[in-house]
Amino acid sequence: MTKIAIRFVAIGMLHSFLYGYLVPFVIYPRFGHCGITFVVIVAILISIGIMATLKLGKNKKRTKENDP
Repeated sequence: MTKIAIRFVAIGMLHSFLYGYLVPFVIYPRFGHCGITFVVIVAILISIGIMATLKLGKNKKRTKENDP
């Protein structure tokens, strides 16, 4: 359960940093709307990757329990 909580906190911190600092002060002034679109896509992909590791971890744990 703690691994899940840590991953949710990590996703929250990532998004807070991206949308609170990086996008408005770094990306938008330099790259405009295309930069924001790119950052949003990358953030979503990272979040999906982190969530996918939860699923893989559960599958790995179940196979270890089932093997003699």
